[in-house]
Amino acid sequence: MTREIKKVGKYNYVYESSMVWDSEHSKRHKVSKYVGKVINGDIENPKKVREIVSIHGIYEIGHLELVFSLMKDVLSLLREEYPDDYMKLVAFSLNRLIFPMPLKSIKSWVEKTWLSRTIHELSPKSLSAMLKRIGQDQDKQKSIYMKLMKKNEIIAYDTSALFSYSPGIRMAEFGHNNNDINLPMIRIIMGFSRLRNEPCYIRLVPGSVADIDTLRKTEQEVHTGTLFVMDRGFIDDNNFGKMDTNGLYFITPLKRDSKLPDYSINGDNFFMFRKRAIRYSSTTIKNYDIHVFEDIMLRAMEENEYYSLVDSGKKPLYSPEKAGKIALITNVREKPQSIFELYKFRNDIEESFDVFKNLLQVDTPYLRGDDTLKGYVFVSFISLIAYYRLLKLLKEKKINNKISVKDALLQLSKIYLTDIGDKIIMAEIPKKVRELAEILELKPELFPKNVPS
Repeated sequence: MTREIKKVGKYNYVYESSMVWDSEHSKRHKVSKYVGKVINGDIENPKKVREIVSIHGIYEIGHLELVFSLMKDVLSLLREEYPDDYMKLVAFSLNRLIFPMPLKSIKSWVEKTWLSRTIHELSPKSLSAMLKRIGQDQDKQKSIYMKLMKKNEIIAYDTSALFSYSPGIRMAEFGHNNNDINLPMIRIIMGFSRLRNEPCYIRLVPGSVADIDTLRKTEQEVHTGTLFVMDRGFIDDNNFGKMDTNGLYFITPLKRDSKLPDYSINGDNFFMFRKRAIRYSSTTIKNYDIHVFEDIMLRAMEENEYYSLVDSGKKPLYSPEKAGKIALITNVREKPQSIFELYKFRNDIEESFDVFKNLLQVDTPYLRGDDTLKGYVFVSFISLIAYYRLLKLLKEKKINNKISVKDALLQLSKIYLTDIGDKIIMAEIPKKVRELAEILELKPELFPKNVPS
């Protein structure tokens, strides 16, 4: 048996040939057997083509590239504060954003993504330990918030509740909540930046802590000049003066039984807000402005509801003087219309709580221990920032009414990189996915550009 080289195009191939007897034709003839392709001039060790192109792995990457490209500043801070846990933290946060899973399943999810090339230890035990370490060091979390927040931020500030019966969660205590649900709970405090249209602050406290008490500590953790836009229950007479002294600003409604506002509105002062007429009057008491606003349409709705209840035999509480009105107190010297519009921005934080607890599935944390819960909430909060940055991008490209954040991530997950040993190649991209990538200004041919490998 002899070897011979055959050149096909620009490549050389090795064959082994021998002579065999053909009894049918009563003669010998030559038979050749393919051995393999010559790689790097090594004739002695040819490789079969199927061995050369054997696939070592196929990895999802499109959704990761998009998130990494939008989160460079946050990721840089996380790497700085948590160098040893950085990749685990990122993997957990991305999973909460893209496809939330229990701790035991996250490793399986990571293995099918490009992250698996840099993360190898993701057992439930290692993830739980990582969350506990992060939760134990609140100063590092505070450092990240302070670096992300700008001077003169306008922050919508509010609280919500996580309910838990876990015996290891000592922070779960009975306290007042908006739904009057009598269960052990942990109170989540969140701030939402109007400047950047994204969450900028989060903290956990025991469920028994009152809203007004949460504000006093938060005041110490933000920059001077910050404006808090809040609902009822966060401000009292003592807190007014403290915020003034500390160089902080606030806009908050007064309770309906407050004696400070004069609910009578005289004159023709009004402005249009979202195609609705808003009448107003303003007074100044000490260092504070009090603005009373009347929504004409809301007043009519409240009156109609009142008479409807009376007609059904009920006796509802109703004050014609206060129908459709809200009184805001503030130490911000701005026109009434600006104050009203700033207050309405507070709705954004209610939406962010909804995303946080439902879309990212942070409302059912089956965790043991306060520190682990704090770490879990903080890492999930990083996911929430990523969600809002993706939403902002979809709005900028004017496609948010056609595709949601979750759907965009799902579509982009269909962009794969294939590892064939000696090189990485891009798998074929479906037409609709490529069109979406182009709209979002992603360049798949440059992957991985941001995701570590």
